[in-house]
Amino acid sequence: MQVERKRPLFHTTPAYLAFSKYLYYTEAMNFTLFGYPKTGKTTLFNLLTGAKIEIKSYEDGKKDLNRRTCPVPDPRLEKIGVLYPEKKKIPVTVDFVDLAGIAYGEVKNSSYLSSLRLADGLTHIVRGFQNEQIPHPKGKVSPEEDILSMEEELLLADLTSIESRLEKLEKELQRSKTPEGEKEKELLETLRLHLEEGRGIREVELSPQEEKLISSFAFLSQKRLLHMVNVDETDIPLIENPDKFYPSNKKGVTIQAFCGNIEMEILELENEEKELFLGEYGLKELSAVKFLKASYDLLKVITFFTIGKDEVKAWTIPEDTTAVKAAGSIHTDIEKGFVRAEVILWEKLLEHDSFQTAREKAAVRLEGKDYIVQDGDIIYFRFTK
Repeated sequence: MQVERKRPLFHTTPAYLAFSKYLYYTEAMNFTLFGYPKTGKTTLFNLLTGAKIEIKSYEDGKKDLNRRTCPVPDPRLEKIGVLYPEKKKIPVTVDFVDLAGIAYGEVKNSSYLSSLRLADGLTHIVRGFQNEQIPHPKGKVSPEEDILSMEEELLLADLTSIESRLEKLEKELQRSKTPEGEKEKELLETLRLHLEEGRGIREVELSPQEEKLISSFAFLSQKRLLHMVNVDETDIPLIENPDKFYPSNKKGVTIQAFCGNIEMEILELENEEKELFLGEYGLKELSAVKFLKASYDLLKVITFFTIGKDEVKAWTIPEDTTAVKAAGSIHTDIEKGFVRAEVILWEKLLEHDSFQTAREKAAVRLEGKDYIVQDGDIIYFRFTK
């Protein structure tokens, strides 16, 4: 359930400054940035959050995680808010966690394994740049090899978890067989075969009951995975064609590229100069904007809006969510007492200047609990207490 809570705003990047006067956010999605050492994880973390973490902070044995909570810039929320200047605008947020580099072959033994399992989405930062002062642990820079290596490590971490659980489950079933235990064993054995064949759990079609059965494992190869390749300045033209680094059509996996060094330089410039230098380097947009678009697509989530007594608020829900479940994302009481939803697309609301005027002109639709919420819907939920 999404809850309202106070959080400090850490951002200083221009994309987020428009939200700096708002102190309330809804419950955030979580993305964990991870990868092998010296790939640019903290550089990307700084680019995404506006933080200014010392890049070498992990080299002196630091183990604390870098964390930031970021409001998601949404022009639609800004435009809706103009109609209600007296109300607070409350954006959706994303939590970013930056892990220290994980040595090759050590994902399954990493002290950061629990952090990876807690993430909604995983962001793997991949080295694509040359630097003689920062030698690559394997002696050569190959984004594709590092991506394949990391994907294999995620599979092995899950395989280790499954084998451990099956060993315990076998003993439990010898003492007392139960239908639940037999179902779990059968499913885990099936997943083990998929992993041994080199396929992630995200590629397995699971029923809702099966999803629930394995949810506590938080399998890494089941999570949505975004590979971010940190490239040289000379490879900037490839940023718009990241598949050249690693062509993949795996379910739930996507790839992007960025040039960390150049973007850090651009962010130090004044706004007018930023646009000039973006064009000069052939960059269409900064990583933060591209990342947020990709993350929404990857997690298959959408945004709807509510207009309350004191605030205009954005909410994130999975695609194909029904109106009654969307109501539950706000509060379980609204879901339980759901009567119907009054719905209007945000663009239509702007045409009528207010929700009340839209109602009077019959522009607001009445929808039942099975209505599938669309991206950009503005919803007023009617419910009984």
